[in-house]
Amino acid sequence: MTLIDRYLLGRYCYVFTIAYTALFGLYFVIDVFTNVGDFLDMPGGMGTVVVELLRYYSYRAVAFFGAIGGSLEVIAAMTALALMQKNGEHYPIIAAGIPTYRMVRPLLVGAVLVNGLLVLNQELVIPRIALQLQQNAGSTGDTSAEIEPAIDFLADISIAGRRLNLKRRSIEGAEFVLRETKVATSLTPIVAAEAISVERTADQPAGWLLRGTSVKVSELPLTKLGRQLIVAGTEPGTLFVRTDVTFDQLHNRDSSVDYLATSELVQRVQNPSFSRRSVHSLSLALHNRLTKPILNLVVLMVGVPFIVRKESTSLLRNVAACSIVLGVMFAGNEVCSYLAKVHLLSPEQSVWLPIVGWGTFAAWTTALVKT
Repeated sequence: MTLIDRYLLGRYCYVFTIAYTALFGLYFVIDVFTNVGDFLDMPGGMGTVVVELLRYYSYRAVAFFGAIGGSLEVIAAMTALALMQKNGEHYPIIAAGIPTYRMVRPLLVGAVLVNGLLVLNQELVIPRIALQLQQNAGSTGDTSAEIEPAIDFLADISIAGRRLNLKRRSIEGAEFVLRETKVATSLTPIVAAEAISVERTADQPAGWLLRGTSVKVSELPLTKLGRQLIVAGTEPGTLFVRTDVTFDQLHNRDSSVDYLATSELVQRVQNPSFSRRSVHSLSLALHNRLTKPILNLVVLMVGVPFIVRKESTSLLRNVAACSIVLGVMFAGNEVCSYLAKVHLLSPEQSVWLPIVGWGTFAAWTTALVKT
């Protein structure tokens, strides 16, 4: 890597860091003033409040990076190029016969590094702190939320309840209804004081542990499949219901995919327990996640010709043109995503059409670059 490469890469990292810090600082100021009452109501004095503030917003900083990192990597590259043009630093490079796109190489390296950090953040960090990201400001105890009922379509079991306990990952006032098809010979409700979500392990299937229920397994009109899925718990007065409908499927179902690792998304897309609508939504989220790094690089390459246009000497005009083009690209991407949500496009088409279209546009606009 040459001296100019290190210089441009350093400028890219500097711009990205400053932009992220400024934007998260703005988010912090607005959000902390919105929730300041919840923090001040916490017992323990000012020391506890400060510790809780640091804890709460450290988790939010990680989620904020995942949400805005893709856009910032493009903005940082465009800003680095614009500063280079503003200071006249690109003229000696062009005069030496070095192509303009050679200067873009370190910016692409920076964008790839950011993409790598975004992938690590999504796959390793976000799933581990998903519970903390869903807790309310100033909450140190159990946090309740409204339940979104769900159905296990493989076993025909509907899951509902009074409310969710986010910290315990449980349903309070749970009600599991065995529908008269696969698991039971007649419509059978099972009411429990609490149902605790059980994660899948090497020797334990996923499901729910029902506590505080007076129903015994022997009293349930179960079919052969039902006797495999519903068994007595190890504790008295408990039942275990085996199902792949997990806790996050009952809370903020549309946004819960943001807290899942890609491997978990793949398993859910292939899982017959989920409805066709859920599988379609999960498939769209999966394809978006897999193609987002590619799309970010394509967007970066589209912006380069408009920042260093050979027929324009006005940097302000170049930045304005680049902003308009990137805005149109964003709108086009959102239109494709919406068409996929309403089933007018398949998930594969909705994510690859923008990449193919904007990639072709990037190749066509290379003639606009100042060389």
